[in-house]
Amino acid sequence: MDFNYIKIKKVELDGATIHCVQAPEDGEMVNAQLIETPNQLLLVDTLQLVPHANELRQYVDSLGKPLSRILITHHHPDHWFGTSSFEGFEIAAFPETIGIMGALADYLLGYHRSLHPDQPDVIPDNKVLPTVQVQEGEFDLDGLKINLIKVLDTECPVNMVVELPEEKTLLAQDLIYHQAYPYFGERTQAGEYSFDNWIATLESFETKGYRHILPGHGDPTTPEIIPVMIGYLKFVKQQVNDGLRGQDLIQRIKAEYPDYGLELTLHMSNYMLFEFQNQG
Repeated sequence: MDFNYIKIKKVELDGATIHCVQAPEDGEMVNAQLIETPNQLLLVDTLQLVPHANELRQYVDSLGKPLSRILITHHHPDHWFGTSSFEGFEIAAFPETIGIMGALADYLLGYHRSLHPDQPDVIPDNKVLPTVQVQEGEFDLDGLKINLIKVLDTECPVNMVVELPEEKTLLAQDLIYHQAYPYFGERTQAGEYSFDNWIATLESFETKGYRHILPGHGDPTTPEIIPVMIGYLKFVKQQVNDGLRGQDLIQRIKAEYPDYGLELTLHMSNYMLFEFQNQG
């Protein structure tokens, strides 16, 4: 099946297949992760732009299996705007995420429409939000054990990561980026930079012996990505602590990591961390 926008990479496990569905760079290289068991599907996140989400829906439908549920990992719009292509399905998230999305949805949709004045149709007209609350812990999907883990104060205030413990596989989503500049524009609930907590969280996952890591942005990878992410965060933290801001910070990061994609997140991080959150 050919698509104009999305690309799909499969990770074959003993008891399931993970279809990593990735948007192009204009859709922020964001991934939706589709878990396929012998009889069911589970979708983690839904991409951002309408053309990409519509192709994701076509791909899900093409597999010919029931979609049991959609999980939204966090409130950043690149992971949930695409729910407009899945209206009528059960959509679930952690309670905190549902609250944040409800509070910010109208603003986020309006803001992102303003970024596409010549292509207003790429942002959905309607907001389709999760209505089902899920909690941390394990559940069974067609014999596959799935563990939902709540992570606080890293790339965003509340993030869900999805672990397949028996398959030694982590759907890390935005806890981990691969060959893409991670977004670091959020502060902790205490108003501090998130670097230290993010690094500590990654270090805790580093000890779990995973075989496969599926990131929120970039291609599926191996556990070797975890120390790479830690190194990136330590580097950026040092530049920030040294007082770099704006283009000085962005260019310094690009010089250290010249092969990464998704430069947009560097500009977003700088704006949110040093301009937007300091207004007023």
